[in-house]
Amino acid sequence: MNTILQIEDIETDLGGRILDDLKSKGWKVVSKYSPFAFDKGIDFDRYTLSKNGQKVEFEWDNWLEWKITGPEPVIKEIAREFSLTF
Repeated sequence: MNTILQIEDIETDLGGRILDDLKSKGWKVVSKYSPFAFDKGIDFDRYTLSKNGQKVEFEWDNWLEWKITGPEPVIKEIAREFSLTF
């Protein structure tokens, strides 16, 4: 069983780069906050990515910026690659 970890308070631009990086490595967006929601990208945003049966959640708001939640090995690799702490 994988432990779930979370990285919080990730600056908006960096969170976007991490999201793009995972997609370039084969992670697929399996759900996202409605593109028709009036507050998408203004007050709130959310993506769920999936690869090899694992899921990573990206959630953004205009106060705390990005937080990323997922299996320990994935979050630790993101933290290492982007010099983040959790």
